[in-house]
Amino acid sequence: MFSKRGKGVIKWIWIVFAVLIILSMIFAYGGGVELVTTVAN
Repeated sequence: MFSKRGKGVIKWIWIVFAVLIILSMIFAYGGGVELVTTVAN
């Protein structure tokens, strides 16, 4: 798990996780909540 490849995978998981958090922050404070609800409906 902590081989060179394993560390690369963990790094990518963290990057994806951070991007998802940033996007959710932007949606939450940027009025994106209404956008999501209109698409869902």
